[in-house]
Amino acid sequence: MRKDERWLREFDIPFVGMKLGVHQFEYDLTDDFFSHYPEQEFRNPRLKSLVNFEKKTNMLLIDFKVSGVVEVDCDISTEPFDLEINGVWHLIVKFGVENTPEEDGVMTLKHEEHTINISQFIYETAVLAVPLQKIHPGVKDGSLDNEVLRRLAELRVETLPGEPQAEPDNAHDPRWDKLKDLYNKLN
Repeated sequence: MRKDERWLREFDIPFVGMKLGVHQFEYDLTDDFFSHYPEQEFRNPRLKSLVNFEKKTNMLLIDFKVSGVVEVDCDISTEPFDLEINGVWHLIVKFGVENTPEEDGVMTLKHEEHTINISQFIYETAVLAVPLQKIHPGVKDGSLDNEVLRRLAELRVETLPGEPQAEPDNAHDPRWDKLKDLYNKLN
């Protein structure tokens, strides 16, 4: 994380004096933005953040949307690939006697506050948009071939020793015949 905090000013929204209604802001999120935060599970982000900022008389409603492409490593094959992500998040900002941190999408700012910095919320929206399991499209469709996948195929075990063999999908279960007979008698 960088020591210089001047970059944060770009994400300050001065809401005092702003007209009531919806205002839109757009930000490009690249390596430069993410370099100000701890390490992420992705590289080479090419993201856009659209922020709908609605000022009401007694609160602020802020909708964050982050979309674009990031480079990640496949959890199965370890191959890097571009992953398209889309994330949304909603924040309600109320005004009160003291500042309270965001919890469950609601936070409180002091009545005397006049700006809000949204960089942390944009960052969290982007990071949370990356799925927990990242699988290369080539693994899904079977077109990817690499050493890791070949080794996994060699080590694959169909059934464990002592485990009963799985029945084929077309195996007949006589219990269903009794249920079918009952159904036919009722209809």
